[in-house]
Amino acid sequence: MASTIHRLFLIRHATSTANLDPTLYRTVPDHVIPLARPEDDPRAAAAAEAFRAFQLPMDDTCSWSSTYLRCRQTEALVMNRVFEGACDQLRRRVSFLLREQEFGDWDGMDDEECERMYPAHWAKRQRLADSLGRFYFRFPNGESRADVVQRVTILLGKLHRSRYRNHALFVHGVTQRAFRMAWFDRLPEWFEAEPNPTNSSVLLIERGPSGRWQERYLFS
Repeated sequence: MASTIHRLFLIRHATSTANLDPTLYRTVPDHVIPLARPEDDPRAAAAAEAFRAFQLPMDDTCSWSSTYLRCRQTEALVMNRVFEGACDQLRRRVSFLLREQEFGDWDGMDDEECERMYPAHWAKRQRLADSLGRFYFRFPNGESRADVVQRVTILLGKLHRSRYRNHALFVHGVTQRAFRMAWFDRLPEWFEAEPNPTNSSVLLIERGPSGRWQERYLFS
């Protein structure tokens, strides 16, 4: 069965409290870190305007979000603006496959703490000095970037089996790059060279005139 997908919108979550104060990662579980402005984030409003310009039909659009609080809050902010509060009629899905990369035992720790508490793992990571080595390095009891790409790939099947032609995915920075790597069959070199998207950025993936998939930022 041929895929029905016409457009994909990748939206990184708006500015979180931990984006402003990274020390919060030490005391607050990553999945419950909220947005700094959950009601009126100006960049989230700009992202909504970029999305709304396409005037997508609600019955042909599906919204996806990471299970993490900051992504779900961003989804609510953006989609309520796009569809003017009628989101109860919109197909909305939340998937753990879109969650942030898990840093395991190193979550919330700075480099000095990691080196002191996990010297063997730290030494191994330092030996993997080139970007490809870091791509494959799995954090103790956590994930590598390769792991993130692998699990995001599972979601591609769900998208291709969906009847919806337009999909909005509210994700994290690493997850956004992982999705693009999987979608375009890119190499780890691309992943490591590509910077993380900015908060509330909107990247559009759609078929170009040649029939090949293309991508461009609508808001960054």
